[in-house]
Amino acid sequence: MKRLIQCEEWSKLRVGPGLELESFDMLTSLLDAWQSNTGEAPDAYFDILPTALVPKFWTGTLESAHLILEVAPIGAKLLPPAMRSRLDGSLSAMLATAMSAQSMTAGLASLSPDGSRYDALLEVFCDEFELARRRQVIRRYVSTSDSLPAPRGRISFPDQCYENIRRPGRFASQWVALTEDVPENRIFKEVLLRYRPRCSSRIRGRIDLCLSELDCVDASGDHRLEWSKVRTDRLPLLYHSLLRQSKALLDEEGVGVFVGEKLATAEIVFTSRLFEQFVAKELSWLSPMVGLIAKSQNRGTFACSQDNGKGAFELIPDVRLIDSTGRTALIVDSKWKFLDLRKRHLGISREDVYQVLIYASRFNCPDVVLLYPDVTTESGETGYYQKFESVLSGRIYSLHVVKIPVLAATLMVARDFLRKLLEGKEFSVIQPKPQTSSLVA
Repeated sequence: MKRLIQCEEWSKLRVGPGLELESFDMLTSLLDAWQSNTGEAPDAYFDILPTALVPKFWTGTLESAHLILEVAPIGAKLLPPAMRSRLDGSLSAMLATAMSAQSMTAGLASLSPDGSRYDALLEVFCDEFELARRRQVIRRYVSTSDSLPAPRGRISFPDQCYENIRRPGRFASQWVALTEDVPENRIFKEVLLRYRPRCSSRIRGRIDLCLSELDCVDASGDHRLEWSKVRTDRLPLLYHSLLRQSKALLDEEGVGVFVGEKLATAEIVFTSRLFEQFVAKELSWLSPMVGLIAKSQNRGTFACSQDNGKGAFELIPDVRLIDSTGRTALIVDSKWKFLDLRKRHLGISREDVYQVLIYASRFNCPDVVLLYPDVTTESGETGYYQKFESVLSGRIYSLHVVKIPVLAATLMVARDFLRKLLEGKEFSVIQPKPQTSSLVA
């Protein structure tokens, strides 16, 4: 049996005899397995040090030739079981909001029995199914024959001769028609029918709407007979994604949550991308309420220019909020990192501060936000806020450090926290004694 290593994101796996990774070969085998399983470059998801390996920005299970690495989300090991279930539910809800591109099915892991991954996965499936159907309905031409009271297409002989004898006045017709009863749609219908009883009533309503669009499609009953008939050469990429999800769900590989004591099928979840996309979608939804427009990952602005006039070192804030005059009112940069209230300045890295202050100066924006998840027992249910001030070239910039609550009973608490941030409201209920620090440059 392969050795199992359990850790959190940002944990250091030391290399050496008797340590977490007993040899450099174990380290390289993990990196090779990551590249093979995900298709992603490992240097973006691991800090590769001479004597250690640090997994970051992902959670799930990675199996190599030598061992199994199980990575839990940041802060999970410090939480009691009830809070772990809250973290699980929040990540599930984020995954549903941010769509399924932020995860992929993987191996076994210690999972929470209280998660709602069926709901999250099927909500994503229904979203993509409806979007794909709006863009293109899968149909194919098929040859159809039947006995009709009036001729249609062409008369089929010698069938017509027998039809005149058996049922005079009927026509044995044969014609070509479009049909939605194709293998791809039969697979989608089997997914919906199989998982409908496993989901909550809210998701069952979504599933029923999707099933109503497949009324003219026969339920296959055995998806294994359909895969060889699937034609992907002319399908849009969104249908390719749906087929991958269908394969995972029908093979019972698409189920899994993040922390707990139940061994079941897990996922590799790209937590940093997931958090960024969740925050961007929430801000995009909330910003019109306060008269702002949210622009996510907006490109085209550079920190420097070259001799030939071309820009260098592109600046791409996660979310830039613009008012009615076109002025940048707020910049939000989300970071999937663990902040510790006991550390000086919460343990925020200087690099993160430098980054957002450059954004502030370049976009002429007086307020910038560093946004983190709050997975601490102290404030994970309510969130945390602290304000710093920096003076650059004689101008004052406000740096708002925000930890949104992901251990609350629902992510609506996080949404309300973000709404208060956009409205510029005081956070006295969250931090009774706000601290204001000054950074002078």
